[in-house]
Amino acid sequence: MTDIEEFYNDNYFPRPIVKKFVQMKIEPKKAIELGCGGGRDTIFLIKSDWEVLSIDKENMEEVITDKLDNDELRRFRFSKQNFEEIILEKNNLIVANFSIPFCKKDNFNEFWNKICNSILKDGYFVGNFFGLNDSWAKTKKNILFLSKEQVLELFKNSFEIIRFDEIENDRKAASGEMKHWHIYNIIAKKK
Repeated sequence: MTDIEEFYNDNYFPRPIVKKFVQMKIEPKKAIELGCGGGRDTIFLIKSDWEVLSIDKENMEEVITDKLDNDELRRFRFSKQNFEEIILEKNNLIVANFSIPFCKKDNFNEFWNKICNSILKDGYFVGNFFGLNDSWAKTKKNILFLSKEQVLELFKNSFEIIRFDEIENDRKAASGEMKHWHIYNIIAKKK
């Protein structure tokens, strides 16, 4: 088993920002998860009665369906897509944890516009961006890193920020390497 397969199999628990969002008891419950990976947030949303379209560049459908019962499977759909050519349907929630920074930098503005346009009025964005202090900022030139001001600017005109957390810590990446993380976690409501 590779490090990434082990990571997906060992990470069943949803990210804290998604748990906090679900506690807000938002209706209706139609979501898209971008870069779903092994489905930890997708599975949590489905088990919280959300309908979820999970999108990833890898075919992760079977990894997720293996963790859902028959009733839950009716609330799950999967689409294999790259961010650079993504097609998004209208929804009440976009979840994007540890995924948006991996969109090619030249395509980011178009990708971000598609995300914003897909979220219905009074819908939500729940996700994160990598900050400039992240250790990968020195070595991974193809990943998007933003300042706090740049992240806030993305949400300035179309969203009300409900929660904004800046986090810096040292822990393992999916590859198994130790790294310094600099992350902005956001819950924002579309105006």
